[in-house]
Amino acid sequence: MNSITPDRIREAVACIAGEINDRVGRQPKAITCNERELWRELTCCVLSSQVPYDLARAAAHRIDTAGVLLKSESAEQKTLKQELLALLSTPFSVNDSCRRYRFPNTRASQIASAFCVVREEFGSLAELLDRYVDVRCARSWLVANVPGVGPKQASMFLRNAARSYDLAVLDRHVLHYMRTIGLYTVTNSDVTTISRYERCEAQLRRHAESLGHAVGLLDWAIWIVMRTASRIDRRWVS
Repeated sequence: MNSITPDRIREAVACIAGEINDRVGRQPKAITCNERELWRELTCCVLSSQVPYDLARAAAHRIDTAGVLLKSESAEQKTLKQELLALLSTPFSVNDSCRRYRFPNTRASQIASAFCVVREEFGSLAELLDRYVDVRCARSWLVANVPGVGPKQASMFLRNAARSYDLAVLDRHVLHYMRTIGLYTVTNSDVTTISRYERCEAQLRRHAESLGHAVGLLDWAIWIVMRTASRIDRRWVS
């Protein structure tokens, strides 16, 4: 892909980031998500690991519609897991095709456990987020205590819940961008722990600040640009 150089990638990201920043700046102040919306977002983040996002979103929507995470405090983890497993084991219609979710048993167990852990410790996701004013502390707690939630999933949840643009979602596209422009030599396995993730994130945050953007908006622009680049030439994706 001779025409797509690191400099052109960097320029494209800066341009898109500026547009995103302007668009976000024109939006009214975000309304705090209610408990149902918070669980839908967290569920989707857990379900999206190693699964196409459209399929994960469809699965999260089905769980939300069924209302199994809106049960009373007496809901048992074993019963909840079985209800989630039944929902995830039924095929989904995604983009006019019939798809099966890849890890129904594992994700059902993780989501059920996450629900019970949060309920026992805080009572609700909203209370968890209110307790941790610093979103980095909230992320650390989620990674340490909630099954199926790694640094990337926790960062995505906190951003989607309109809590902060100060956290980066370091997916494969963002990591590839960082390698491409010589910002940081990092692979997917290098960001599996919170300490390694934060070191890589700090590098991207400094890069974002040099461009005048929040890191949580810059990585959004990177995702758009790198996905487009990969479609132009599949060799761009390592």
